[in-house]
Amino acid sequence: MLRLYNTLSKKKEAFSPINKGKVSIYTCGPTVYDYIHIGNLRSFVTADILRRYLEYSGYEVRHIKNITDVGHLTQDDIAQADTGEDKILKKALTEKKTPEEIADFYTEAFHRDEEAMNILRAHFFPKATAHIPQMIKIIETLIKKGHAYEKNGNVFFDVKSFPEYGKLSGNTLENLKVGARLEEHPDKKHPWDFALWLKADPKHLLQWDSPWSRGYPGWHIECSAMSLEYLGDTIDIHTGGEDNIFPHHEAEIAQSECFSGKKFVRFWVHTRHLLVEGEKMSKSKGNFYILQDIREKGF
Repeated sequence: MLRLYNTLSKKKEAFSPINKGKVSIYTCGPTVYDYIHIGNLRSFVTADILRRYLEYSGYEVRHIKNITDVGHLTQDDIAQADTGEDKILKKALTEKKTPEEIADFYTEAFHRDEEAMNILRAHFFPKATAHIPQMIKIIETLIKKGHAYEKNGNVFFDVKSFPEYGKLSGNTLENLKVGARLEEHPDKKHPWDFALWLKADPKHLLQWDSPWSRGYPGWHIECSAMSLEYLGDTIDIHTGGEDNIFPHHEAEIAQSECFSGKKFVRFWVHTRHLLVEGEKMSKSKGNFYILQDIREKGF
């Protein structure tokens, strides 16, 4: 019997799928603005091992791994903030290329790294930019249900409207403090609310029409839209790195369950950080290694 440590329940649980003989898996894929480091790869290898075991056990697995090619702001790794530059746009401006060129280049590099690690290809790699209409539909529904609000062309999720917020990470409203993992935005009702849609500056290279403004989606809404599109209202297993637990996966739960009225994920499986001299491997810290670095060291 397969038992998984479920981040949601904080304990090991016997696994059983929603539909007999079939398993749905959603893996948070890369933000394609740079090469993935081996800490990222560790998360994808973990998901691959889990999938291989399930298929070996006779399950029919449907595995989705998204490609984030818009909306992941530079502040999202350290705060539940809706500030900073889009990581892909920042890279594009630095290298004097289009965002599409940056995303395409690093998406291909990601696929090559997974192939080198003998990771099974996901059945589909949906791109965020190809699912803007689905995101807008979800946001419209959340506004109608009273879970989101618009101001000055920006749309935010009203965290107070979802009493279960914090059930994954433990960061309930009572525990959240401004200045810890939160940041003020002038259009937010509350500092812990998060962006579903942000109005773009006219010069912003990544923007789309919407009922509220010409702008771009928040990072969190992207995964909800793609998982709902390809796996339905409830997923058997959602995987990712532990750094995604808050705010990203916490936000996914809130917006998805408020949209569908159903439980979003049954089993949350997170991979621990890969450490370098006791610290989390991170691009922001500069203490990371990509697969090519490991090859050059003779491994």
